[in-house]
Amino acid sequence: MMTKPPFEEVVAHHGATVLRVCRAVVGPHDADDAWSETFLAALRAYPALPAGANLEAWLVTIAHRKAVDVLRARARRPRPAEHLPEPPGPPGEPGEEVAEVW
Repeated sequence: MMTKPPFEEVVAHHGATVLRVCRAVVGPHDADDAWSETFLAALRAYPALPAGANLEAWLVTIAHRKAVDVLRARARRPRPAEHLPEPPGPPGEPGEEVAEVW
């Protein structure tokens, strides 16, 4: 019967491969976040993984999915605008005075 290695060994053995996958998808700036998310997800799922599973393929699949998640999150972040739009003027036609209501 095959046994699974301790999770720490899995991280040590496959960590560099996972980081390469993350960098390929998100670039160097967000790769560490994707790497961390990959191993957090893997740690949660590791107990249910069959002993004979291909660990590298499993981790690469998780890494790719987590890196895509990081890309999606990056796309949702607000970006600074070069020029702010002019605030709207008072209601009514341009040049028309607006009566104050008290």
